[in-house]
Amino acid sequence: MADLLGLIGFGSFLVVSLAVGLRLLWLARRTRELPELAIGLDLVLAGAVGYALLLAAESLRLLPAPWSGWASFAGVGSISLGSVFLALFSCRVFRPGSRLAHAALGLLALWLLLGVFGSWVLHVEGVLDGAGGWLGRWAPNLGLATAYAWASYEPLRYHALLRRRARIGIATGDAAVANRMLLWGAGTAAIAAISLLHLFAQLFGHTELPHSLVGVVSLLALTAAITQWLAFAPPRAYRRRFARS
Repeated sequence: MADLLGLIGFGSFLVVSLAVGLRLLWLARRTRELPELAIGLDLVLAGAVGYALLLAAESLRLLPAPWSGWASFAGVGSISLGSVFLALFSCRVFRPGSRLAHAALGLLALWLLLGVFGSWVLHVEGVLDGAGGWLGRWAPNLGLATAYAWASYEPLRYHALLRRRARIGIATGDAAVANRMLLWGAGTAAIAAISLLHLFAQLFGHTELPHSLVGVVSLLALTAAITQWLAFAPPRAYRRRFARS
């Protein structure tokens, strides 16, 4: 049952990430705007390419050594780069004038770069000890969780602000925008939770996700797929409910 749920959850996540990411990159090609470019790159690099490589190399074991190590390294690098673009989106859209946010973006990018270096040491060179091995085990998931937690906090905070304004009778604009904020915040929170579960498993000495957590992670991946699909490529019936309101 857990294997079937994993196939549905992660399969949906990979397909939706690739489809929505390419759609946003096509939109960015026309608009020349940074937000849609950043989110599109995050979805393609982290959501589609990075996770696909890690699943093939580490969970499904489809690649023999040393190709599995190279695939793991490439997956970590792709996810880390996508996470930087995600943090850039959060900084640019929600806190464009904040020096603290720009400093946090720079520190997060540096930390993820150290994680990529650690991934090279761990997965390609096969060194488990020392600073490189430590960074390879801990830095990627910790950086990923931080980037997605930030990307969850900002839209959820904005959605709560819109609801407070509505309660006191202040016009909040398009209801569809508020709903997209809620969906995007929920989807990124699900991915942050996946990263935290991987960290939790590592604390107890598991190099791979325990089978008992596969079902939970699969449900979180399915949640992320559904929410980002509804946020960026909603079907016509879903859009009509906001047109009526």
